Amino acid sequence: MLQVPNRQELMNLLDLAIHIRNLSFFILVLFYLRRSSVSLEFVAKERHERDETSKITGPWLEAIRYVLNKAPNAHYDTIFRSQFFDLNQHENMPLSEFVDVLCTNFTKYQRSTDDGSYQIVPTEKQKMFLQRIIRSEECFHFSEVGSGKTKVILPLLCQMFLSNNSEAHMHLARGGQAKNVLVVLVPEHLVVDARTQVLRYCLNLNFREEYRVYDDIFALLHDTVRLGVKPLGKYMSSETTRKPMKQIFVTSFNQFKKALTYDKICDKVWPYRENMLVIADEVDDFLDRDKLVFNICSNTNNSFDRPTLELYFEVSSAAYHSQTCPGALLDGSGNAPYWRQLLDKFGAIHAEIQDASQSVNKAFGIFNEQTLRHCSTNIAHDVEGYKSLIARPYESVNRAMPGSYYSDVERTIYLTFVILNEDISKYDELFQQERKFISFEYWSTHVHHIDYDDLVYGHDRLSELASKLPEIKQGLVRFLYEIILRRMEIRDKSRSVNSIDVVFNFDCIGFTGTPFIDNYPTFAYLRSESEHEIPSMIDRSFYVYSSDGLSQAEFEHRFACFQAQNENVRVEYVSSDFVQSCIEDELAILEHIFKRQLLSEQAFSEQACAPSAGCAPGSADEEGLNVVVDLCGIFKRSSIHDVRDLVLRSFGPDRFHYVYHIDQADSSDRVLSVNSDNDVQFDEEFYKFLCNTYGANLREKVFFFVDNRNVIGKD
Repeated sequence: MLQVPNRQELMNLLDLAIHIRNLSFFILVLFYLRRSSVSLEFVAKERHERDETSKITGPWLEAIRYVLNKAPNAHYDTIFRSQFFDLNQHENMPLSEFVDVLCTNFTKYQRSTDDGSYQIVPTEKQKMFLQRIIRSEECFHFSEVGSGKTKVILPLLCQMFLSNNSEAHMHLARGGQAKNVLVVLVPEHLVVDARTQVLRYCLNLNFREEYRVYDDIFALLHDTVRLGVKPLGKYMSSETTRKPMKQIFVTSFNQFKKALTYDKICDKVWPYRENMLVIADEVDDFLDRDKLVFNICSNTNNSFDRPTLELYFEVSSAAYHSQTCPGALLDGSGNAPYWRQLLDKFGAIHAEIQDASQSVNKAFGIFNEQTLRHCSTNIAHDVEGYKSLIARPYESVNRAMPGSYYSDVERTIYLTFVILNEDISKYDELFQQERKFISFEYWSTHVHHIDYDDLVYGHDRLSELASKLPEIKQGLVRFLYEIILRRMEIRDKSRSVNSIDVVFNFDCIGFTGTPFIDNYPTFAYLRSESEHEIPSMIDRSFYVYSSDGLSQAEFEHRFACFQAQNENVRVEYVSSDFVQSCIEDELAILEHIFKRQLLSEQAFSEQACAPSAGCAPGSADEEGLNVVVDLCGIFKRSSIHDVRDLVLRSFGPDRFHYVYHIDQADSSDRVLSVNSDNDVQFDEEFYKFLCNTYGANLREKVFFFVDNRNVIGKD
């Protein structure tokens, strides 16, 4: 069975088929290539004046015409039909039985292990979860970490979408029209993995059926990519041509929102959104309203005129200082209701960032360089993000995620004003570049407390001037604020798209390992113009509130529903007070954790080998700590070599031979040797080497260090 992770590999295989003159392999790759959103064209003959040169002839021309539905070939149909799973034969099969069929087919994509079994076999729990996603009234669903959502559930959902099973599509319609466009949304770090899974499992379904799998949502910018188009082909069945062609787009949260700021894409999507279904992985990240916006600070000036810039300053200043804005100024703007509404909004944002429960530094912008506590490999990137002129969420600087800004351009504008006031030294460099353009008229109106020549031609930095002469600070802030707003790229009349816009306008389903999300009216709720209570977007049956006053038994039942049932798991909840005393020494914290774990292992071993247990000394299970996941970012300043040295000191040279880590630069899997500085990529070839070397004891020889700078859910 042919499985490919990306389009480039299909291109390579096509070259190989031509090189080795394998016609049947050539046809199969062409089938896959056409479904993977590649537009195929060919030139059989080339004419130059009166001369005509044949470029493609014989069986190769016949093969191309056959794949493109330009010529029938019953013999080829017989050969290639067996290479495709026919899901359309199960149109009237009950959903539970159809899920079993999909899971049986799924195993045939897997490699066989030494004992003859398949590497991945969908479990009963995964089958039930898949049915729950399809049937439930709730949009989003919780499944604990490691349950195979990306590796198993996502490709099975895509296969179900590409089938014609009537019960499945009845539920996927979510109370609206039948769906024939599927958008798969995943976080940035999972795009490659999700794309690989969809291409592996979705290119060899339903022989001769026309559908497309796109690995880039911006394919919609092409004129040839249209939604709801019916397949074309002289030799296609009438049943196939009656229905619109199914399409799958695999993209990230960021890219989908950015795509919806383009008029050309919106013109295609808006009238067809009732026929689109969005599948979102990591829904809790997707529904974070404050993470994403695509209005990037650039050197491209926008069309703000001076009165508009002055109004932005006055409204921002009034909200920041909790003052009223002069009514005459707003009334003379020509759009007074907008500016009054904006003043209320800025006031609400200002109150929000004063909330003691919020971390101003981390949630609403980078206010000082002390927040840049990262490992040395990313210092340049972090400082560059810090120096960004406009407000950026902490996540967009803390992680290498280009284009990750706030989801509301007006929030970006106001928070930029806040940062300009509270971290003015950040703009020293900008002021030094622009101070020579301060006019005499501006100086006399706003900053006349300082000599004009000292201001324009002096060498004092912005922060020094604001400290020496506080009375000129607001005048300098006004000057720089206008410059920053002019440089802010405002796309398409300030349009920005956030996750709530997606929920309001598209039918969505999805899943997450962190089920604590807010509730919003869904597209189905808005479409029906319902006035009933807004239904829950996620099953909250296992939520526990202190006001519930649950008994211990009921609490444990709900906790089990949340955490699921696992065996051979020992959990110890310990006080984290020691972290406060070691906050300046990250490695001291890690060393304390190692020592505590070693003592715990020793006590457990002694208990297991007590005479009453009938255990001989030394025979207890010696497996212990081999994973540290830094959820809180405690060890950001420590390099992986520092961690390796501590592992070596704490456990000795024989306990662990390698330290697994995630490269800070490109998020690749790597393995660092404990006894040398060899740091190699952790790929399939090296994994086979480890398996051959250590056998079943491999997991005891690798220490896993997972830093939250990168991917907690990474395989």
